[in-house]
Amino acid sequence: MIGNAFSYTKDLWKKDIQMAQDGGVDGFALNLGSDDWQPARLDDAYSAAKELNSEFKLCISFDMAVLPGNSASDAATLKQYITKYAKHPNQLLVDGKVFVSTFSGEKSNFGHPTPQEGWNAEVKQPLEQAGTPVHFVPALFVAPEAISGDWSNTVDGLLTWNSAWPTDLTSQSQNVAGVIGALAAPVLDQVKEAVGSMDADTQFIAAVKGTASATADSSARTYMAGVSPFFFTHYGPDTFNKNWLYVSDDHLYTSRWSTLIANRDKVDMVEIITWNDYGESSYIGDIGKDQPKSNAWVDGFDHTALVPLTKYYTTAFKTGQFPTIEKDSVVLSARPHTKAAQATADGVGKPLNWELVQDRLWADVLLSGPATVTLATADGKSQSWDVATAGPGRFSIPLTVGGFISATVERDGKTVLTCKPEGYTFTDKPQAYNFNSFVAGCVAE
Repeated sequence: MIGNAFSYTKDLWKKDIQMAQDGGVDGFALNLGSDDWQPARLDDAYSAAKELNSEFKLCISFDMAVLPGNSASDAATLKQYITKYAKHPNQLLVDGKVFVSTFSGEKSNFGHPTPQEGWNAEVKQPLEQAGTPVHFVPALFVAPEAISGDWSNTVDGLLTWNSAWPTDLTSQSQNVAGVIGALAAPVLDQVKEAVGSMDADTQFIAAVKGTASATADSSARTYMAGVSPFFFTHYGPDTFNKNWLYVSDDHLYTSRWSTLIANRDKVDMVEIITWNDYGESSYIGDIGKDQPKSNAWVDGFDHTALVPLTKYYTTAFKTGQFPTIEKDSVVLSARPHTKAAQATADGVGKPLNWELVQDRLWADVLLSGPATVTLATADGKSQSWDVATAGPGRFSIPLTVGGFISATVERDGKTVLTCKPEGYTFTDKPQAYNFNSFVAGCVAE
């Protein structure tokens, strides 16, 4: 999000690009908003990628939730950005066309009777006539039948933003609300089944490929899925008035990746949501200086241990083969307080859906061979698993108030990896509500 990069220099862009490449990420979709300083940061990003002389790709994702889309002049602004970077060596192209995305845009009509007419008449067609055709893959918040119907002659694909989380799973969900207090077994099963599933993708995949009948064969259409580690936002009415979470338990990030890898024949591209959206706790990159008033739940909650873990899964998605694990590693994640705790100094209140989360430590382990994995959350509170083969493993145990989080990997009677991060506490008496996750990673010597 360029909106969270006000103080970025080209050197910082280079650092982020190189870090992303280390995680097997091939490019950034640059979310462009309405602040007058954002075009300069956009230009810095393209310049930084070029100066690195790398294959890293960039594309613009117009944030139509904040950018105006009511007139032809609004569309002209978008066309100027697209044209400016169309020939840039790091611009993402699909079949020789400039890849363009959005966040929202389903209501942007640019002065025409419908948004479909507006995007076609004011953006796509003029650019095509000017020799700058675009491959338009927006994140539209519409029903699948709209993609295969009204939008079929406008879009060249779709990013399903909400596929990254089980957004339909809420505290008001049917079959959940009645037994949610104790998180009974049926609810836990429903949560686990929803996490990482393809349910949010299946209808949209059919809709995207179905648009082929209008303009091209289905192979020319792009289905882009979302994947995200977490979602928690905690703004009161005096700021952005957003206070909810999406369930991110049961190893959401790696479970979703595994699902996408298993369905890689149906999914053309994957967008990691996000690199730096601090306000919604979904970031995997470094925590920058330009937070959108989210310091209360972001500071001290680094997520960068997810980047090397991402490399394992991006490699498998792109090649169809999981890479050989050379060194054992573990990534631990846990929230800082019990879900039922009553904060002593929080003016916003508990987030929507708080009842659905579990007070557990989640561990993603990559093993180079058979081993014993042990998790602990306090002295005398541990559990071990004997793992027979190399590969990824997912483990979890309950958190302990006043305790710690740790993991060990043993092989042939020797401890080959110990991970007990400093700076983590689990309390039942927080001052403010924070359902963000503390993340730590360790790699064997």
